[in-house]
Order: sequence, then C-alpha cells, then structure tokens
Amino acid sequence: ARKAGAEAYAPDLWEQASGALQSARQKVEQKDYRGALSSAIDAADKARAAAAAVPSAKVLLKGAAEVAQAEAQAALDEVAAIRDEARKARVPEAAFEALASPVGEVETGLKAVTDLLAQEDLIAAQKAGAELKAKAASLRSDFRAALDKWFEEHPKGRRPARKS
Repeated sequence: ARKAGAEAYAPDLWEQASGALQSARQKVEQKDYRGALSSAIDAADKARAAAAAVPSAKVLLKGAAEVAQAEAQAALDEVAAIRDEARKARVPEAAFEALASPVGEVETGLKAVTDLLAQEDLIAAQKAGAELKAKAASLRSDFRAALDKWFEEHPKGRRPARKS
C-alpha cells in the first residue's frame, strides 16, 4: 500500500490498514497470537484495498485538474472573443485595463496546472486546478461588465473627446 502511494491517494484506507497493523502488534505483545493473526489478516486486507483504491483516486484527481484546465482555457477564449468584439466596436483596450492582473493570474495558473500534470504531481495539480477554477470563474462576466460599462458611458460607441 505504501509503495502504491496509498498514504497520499487513499489516506482513509491507509489509516485503517495502519490501525489494524498496530492492533496486531499490540496483540503479539499481549501474547494473544490468534487475535494478532486475525488483526494481521485484517491489516493485509485493508492494505490491499488501500493499494487498489490508488489508481482510481489518481484518475479522479487528474480528471479534476483537467476539467479546471479546460474551464480556465474556455474562460480565456471567451475573454479573447470579448476583446475581439470590443476591437471591432473600437472600444479602447483601456476599458479592460483593470482586468489585466486577473487574466495574468489565470494564464499563470493554467501553466502551473499543466506543468504539475506533466510531472504527475496529481494532488498538487488538483489543488492548483481548484484555485485556477475559482480565479477563472468571474473572468467572462467581469470582461462583459467592463464592455457594457464602456458602451453605457459612450452610447454612440465613440471614444471620449480628448482634453486639450
């Protein structure tokens, strides 16, 4: 179970197996050999179950990280579409100036998740993916709101007059 990574990927089952092994050791010290054998068999069964749970846990973690990646990329793609729409309407890039930092954070987070997945650090990838998902969640609406605000402030779609 340890070799399979059960400590990290199936911690509850790992704890159960460890507890059963500890119980077997205590029973040996108490010279309860039948109880020790029973606990040792229980520990072995639980260790096998923990080891068997590792592959599916890895698949779930990887899947969650990949879903977060896809959602973040979709948010960035939609942001790009909104920016294209804004360019065609002659909306200045300054209308989105305040959103540059969140976009940068999502792009950085997307790269981090990709790198963690490549390194097969699935637990860290899933955690980073959850953080990325949270950051990307509001990008679309924030950009749409910024574009709508600009259109409200410039009803004819013109840039504000320059001050001389």
